[in-house]
Amino acid sequence: MIDPAMNHTENTAFVPILTMMVDYGNAPFLWLVDNPERRGVGGNICDGTYWDESCPMSEGLWHKFAVWAITFDRTAFYSDNYDADDWDWVAFNARGLQLARWLKEEVGTAYRVVYKKPCEDPNHRIDERTEILTDGELVRLPIFRGSFPKPPHFCQHIVSGGQTGADRGALDFAIKHGYTHGGLAPRGRQAEDGLIPLKYQLTELTQGGYRQRTRRNVEESDGTLIVNLGALDGGSLATEAFAQKTGKPILVVQLDSGVSMELAASVATWLRLHTIKTLNVAGPRESKRPGIHHRTVEFLEAVDAAFQLGVEQTAVP
Repeated sequence: MIDPAMNHTENTAFVPILTMMVDYGNAPFLWLVDNPERRGVGGNICDGTYWDESCPMSEGLWHKFAVWAITFDRTAFYSDNYDADDWDWVAFNARGLQLARWLKEEVGTAYRVVYKKPCEDPNHRIDERTEILTDGELVRLPIFRGSFPKPPHFCQHIVSGGQTGADRGALDFAIKHGYTHGGLAPRGRQAEDGLIPLKYQLTELTQGGYRQRTRRNVEESDGTLIVNLGALDGGSLATEAFAQKTGKPILVVQLDSGVSMELAASVATWLRLHTIKTLNVAGPRESKRPGIHHRTVEFLEAVDAAFQLGVEQTAVP
């Protein structure tokens, strides 16, 4: 059966569902469920190769869809030579939603129109399925999942400011291990090495620089973890001060002696104790503490392993 949570349509009769979802191989981008007994996105009915009168859209709109889908098809995300640094998922999904709006304007009430983020997007679990209504309103829909649940995570969402070093180590860990990520970046996406790569889905401040970014990331998270080497100073010290001022949970971990499972387990316990869902990870930039990027990734992987071990031990009767 179709997801019952999708029965919020503008009428009670079954309406065929068009799902926008890009994939590889001839740039397929539109899928149809035309049977109330069918689940999922249905069969593919449009791709980037050609348009004919069977397509539920005008030829002009199809051309716009084709350009969008072919751009994705050419990325070769799974190629060893692909560099995702400059791929802007935020802009890609914004364009997809605009195309979905235009499609809804053309099909009217004859079809429901749903936009589904591609699974290659590290943040595809955030607003993964969105329906576009006839008045342009966007409605979040439940997600489809297979029979294999994802492993438990020590938090739901990881944020940082995108600076080199600990910040990007946290974001790279999140992307690699299936955590959603975000955070506030300074105006202009500034960092010590230039612009923060677009693969990090951060929100750029309209006003403000490093200090304002640091304060906002502390305020808008449930707790802050500072991963540090050497003396706590500069931006890391400011982060600690902001957290203390707001009363948010704050923990500083010193990794000068390396990563240990005992330290990782203590952080996992701290996360559970404070029920931290959105975790802000901060620390020194790479130029000040060479190796902190790698050390942050290594440490968060140890925290992840310690957390999963704790879950397994709790589950044992």
